[in-house]
Amino acid sequence: MDHEGALHLDDVLTRRTRLSIESPDRGVSAARVVAAIMADALGWDEATVAREIDSYDKRVEAERESQQAVDDRTADARRLGAEDVRGTLG
Repeated sequence: MDHEGALHLDDVLTRRTRLSIESPDRGVSAARVVAAIMADALGWDEATVAREIDSYDKRVEAERESQQAVDDRTADARRLGAEDVRGTLG
């Protein structure tokens, strides 16, 4: 995180480690452990940890829902339905 500049759980699980695309559960089972490590490194309080985990879980859920859509427009709408944590946190 220090060298990568990752500030959010989604960033680490999606882009830095690629767990979200390379693990069957999309990194959900690792989210709490990774968030705890990030909390230590970034000084997150419990509320921030909870928001980061909740945001990641919702993003994964939205991605899964998008894969059930019958067309690309519907898939995009479902995928983008999960609020981006970067828009709500610093």
